[in-house]
Amino acid sequence: MNENEIKEDRKRFAELFRCSKFVQLGDFEGRIVIGEIVRRIADDLYIDIGLKFNTVCKAPVMKNESYKIGAKVLLRLHDPELSELFLGSTKELTLLEADATLLGLYRPRSDESIKTSFLESMEKEVTKTGTSASKANTDES
Repeated sequence: MNENEIKEDRKRFAELFRCSKFVQLGDFEGRIVIGEIVRRIADDLYIDIGLKFNTVCKAPVMKNESYKIGAKVLLRLHDPELSELFLGSTKELTLLEADATLLGLYRPRSDESIKTSFLESMEKEVTKTGTSASKANTDES
């Protein structure tokens, strides 16, 4: 490869990256996403969210049996890749998982578009989460 070809490849990569779904997600903090349960070990759910790593969440006590492999769930994404500094290391080591909070099951209705159903599910979960937070703040007072 000559120098011009390398520059052209870099331009193409930059354009592809800029147009990628990853970049279109923007800031991950608080983003609500749909995931699919790909593995379950006891109460640990391994959920594919379409990024580099899966996320691991505890199955809720209520409706525990509904959280099966293949089930779609709503999650609030916090960090796409957990990493930490260990024992004086100057480089962060990845924990090979994403950080997310399980919000509940995702169930699109057959008579609605998936997008409309997702938005309704998201609004309900945000309302429920907000109500729980307000109640907790009231309890603390």
